[in-house]
Amino acid sequence: MTVQIKYCGCQSEEDYKLLIETKADLIGFIFAESRREVDPKNVNSWIEKYGKPKKLVGVFQNATLQKIKDVMNTVPIDIIQCHGTESIHQLKEIRNHCNKEIYKALPFGENIIEDITAYGKVSDAIIIDSVSQGRFGGTGIPFSWKEVPNMMKTAERLGILCFIAGGIKPENVSELLRQHPHGIDLSGGIEENGKKNVQKIETLERMIMS
Repeated sequence: MTVQIKYCGCQSEEDYKLLIETKADLIGFIFAESRREVDPKNVNSWIEKYGKPKKLVGVFQNATLQKIKDVMNTVPIDIIQCHGTESIHQLKEIRNHCNKEIYKALPFGENIIEDITAYGKVSDAIIIDSVSQGRFGGTGIPFSWKEVPNMMKTAERLGILCFIAGGIKPENVSELLRQHPHGIDLSGGIEENGKKNVQKIETLERMIMS
């Protein structure tokens, strides 16, 4: 199985112009409170200028249906990623009202297999992210990858994909790839001084494709 690549946290025209030329399958924009949060109007202007050669992911955190719809009215996103404490009922509501693929991010923990089993029934893919000092996502710190094979098997039984996020970078991606994830999700690991970095991306992609 080919590993899917998702580059998240695209936050500038420069980032977008770079990322659409990479081997990424998915490009993510954060529409939630974050240092990488972007304005939907800006995102749409980049897409109009450079086109849409990749699938686009809108990342939300405990957002209202109205907020998600407002973004969708401005940005042609293909996938809604819920990166908060959204319930299974809320995911069903989002799917019913928005008619888009739903990705659910889950924090790695001792109940992760049970969480994947529950949320995987109402999601098209699961993203497992790390938790550090109470922060979920954007920590830049990887969790223990020993459980990755079990997580992949659980997702496969449900017929969905499972991405790994949190602290992935060119220096450690080989270790993760040995666990055979369906996909990897990077943001800070391909940045230099807050901007997506072509050298880091090229290094990472050489390692993935080798």
